[in-house]
Parts: sequence; C-alpha cells; structure tokens
Amino acid sequence: MFRLVLTAVAAVFMTASLHAEDTEKSAYTATVTGVVCSACKGHVESALKKLPGVESVTFEKGDKEETQKAIFKSSSATLAKDDVVKALGKDAETYTVVALDKSK
Repeated sequence: MFRLVLTAVAAVFMTASLHAEDTEKSAYTATVTGVVCSACKGHVESALKKLPGVESVTFEKGDKEETQKAIFKSSSATLAKDDVVKALGKDAETYTVVALDKSK
C-alpha cells in the first residue's frame, strides 16, 4: 500500500514539473519614452500586466536619454510591439514604445 501511495505522489510531482516546463515564460524588454516619474511607471506597469501572464514589471534606465526599459516575463512567446501599444490604450499618446525585444 505504501508503495502505491508513493508511486501516486511521484506521478503527481512529475506531472506538475512537466506542466511547469510547458508554461515557461518568455522574457521581454520594452524600451519606452515618456516615463518620467513613478506615476508614469505605474501606468506602463498596469498596461503591461494586461498582457498574457505578466505578473511583475521592473524598470531600468534606457540606453538612450529619456528612455526607460520595462522588463517583464509573459506566458506568450509571440508578443509584438503592437501588443504593448494596444495594451497602453489611450496612454499610447503619452508613452512611445520604441522597441520590444525578446530575451528568451
């Protein structure tokens, strides 16, 4: 009986780990202009969290002056710059998405 329970538990863990690999997230970096304060970061972060599987966003100073890099992971492996612009909605008038790069 103990072996049967142990086998069942092992099967559950193996299934969970296989499922976790299937849902691996892709890393993205969006280069955005117009992000000049913490409220701006909040607006962009809220928009990015509308994208599939995005749970958190971090910001770094961009390579060019007046740009910020929004770094996040998504469950979608096929996000495009237009997806980020669409998620920004009316805020796309304030913030310009210069580029969206996929890291993984």
